[in-house]
Amino acid sequence: MKKFKYIIYSLLGVLGLASCDLTGNINDIKPEYVLDESTLIRDGKSAELALRGVYQQWRDKGLTLILPNMCFLSGSITGGGIEETPFINNDVRPETNNIAAYYVSLYRIVNYANTVMEQLEAGKAVGLDSLRRVEMMGECKFHRAMANFFLLRAYGQFYDETSLYGIVLVKKHMQETKAVPRSSVADVYKLINEDLDDAIEMAPEYVQNHYSVSRVTAKALKAKVLLYQKEYKKAADLASEILEEAGEFSYVMEINYADIYKNGCFSSEVLFAPYTFGLIERLTLNVNGISPGVYLRKVADDFVAGKGDMLTGEGFDSRYVATFIKTSGPNNNGKYPNNDYVDNTISNTCFYLRLGEVYLIHAEAAIRGYQDYAGARTSLKAITDRAGYDENYVNTISDGDLLETVRKHKLIELVEENYEDWFDLVRYYKEGDLNITDVKPTVTSDTKLILPIPQTALAGNNLLEQNPL
Repeated sequence: MKKFKYIIYSLLGVLGLASCDLTGNINDIKPEYVLDESTLIRDGKSAELALRGVYQQWRDKGLTLILPNMCFLSGSITGGGIEETPFINNDVRPETNNIAAYYVSLYRIVNYANTVMEQLEAGKAVGLDSLRRVEMMGECKFHRAMANFFLLRAYGQFYDETSLYGIVLVKKHMQETKAVPRSSVADVYKLINEDLDDAIEMAPEYVQNHYSVSRVTAKALKAKVLLYQKEYKKAADLASEILEEAGEFSYVMEINYADIYKNGCFSSEVLFAPYTFGLIERLTLNVNGISPGVYLRKVADDFVAGKGDMLTGEGFDSRYVATFIKTSGPNNNGKYPNNDYVDNTISNTCFYLRLGEVYLIHAEAAIRGYQDYAGARTSLKAITDRAGYDENYVNTISDGDLLETVRKHKLIELVEENYEDWFDLVRYYKEGDLNITDVKPTVTSDTKLILPIPQTALAGNNLLEQNPL
């Protein structure tokens, strides 16, 4: 573990140089010496570079290569992948490499954020402006919260706050091998919310580039977490607040759906996505050859009258066509249309949070929390209007059908982005709103609702208990 510690410090200094355009090209920078605990942060410049290293980790292969597999869980897409069969069959095993890489990547973000926060708190950044120090702390709090949230919903029983099957919480940077038990789901949510509350108070109020974290970003993640916690009134209120103020901080819905993906991390709609640009700053993706699943195709077809012709787009939701239309880029994928192998051009990114999702969070939470069908329709209308639906469309949906319709529009809106299609299936199933086997017949028991703890993690921590298999 000590070797891992020094690898972390080295990467924080070196990878931090590559994470955004304010620092230049990593190939042009030669580190003067290997960083260790005492030299990671010395001044304002090295503090910024260390923080860039935290951002950098959201581009790690462990996070990007698992993307299609998480969508295979719901059956929303089909196609090739790395170790795709266990995900397609909802039979992921502890020895599956992809889940181990995902697990490690998320804990690396937690550890990097902890390290930077501790050194900032210790006053290691000599000469750093006090306001900027607070902002950086807020950004780190956000990163730790989002990584813990992603860990919880993948490996813990996130849908049950009484469950003991949470995740291992790491509140300080790891220095030595130490066996640590899992925390309860309630305790994990408690830390996530504490971090997000701090981030809402401390992170930058305004950011020029949307791949950087702001207070609005932290509010959006908080609204999403509250939705998962079934705190529907709080989620609706916070989402409504975000939608009212977003424009003041330059977060604006793209007029054309496809432009979100063409513009990548520079999209006006992005709340958080990794910075990507050119050859050096690209992601490693595994989205070539992906096709819509049978269920998704049916939903997209049912929403629009017509024969369902992919060549013309007739009979399909326009977002569905934009997603699965074949492009000229190497990924041959509508949501990842940019050519990552052309330098000095926008590259594809992962959309971890964007404004369109906040509208859908509000629509669901307004119904569940307040039975506010009018408010839910207003938020859903922002999504369906852009997708080309008739302006009176949302008024034709009955109150009884509105919640499920919101889920289906969210499925089409966010498919191939941040795995919400799978987690929404789990949440709606646990709320008694649908029979999950009607959508994905291979989900034959509740033990298949979360991923197993990777075998490698169990081997290194004898207090870590496996999920029910």
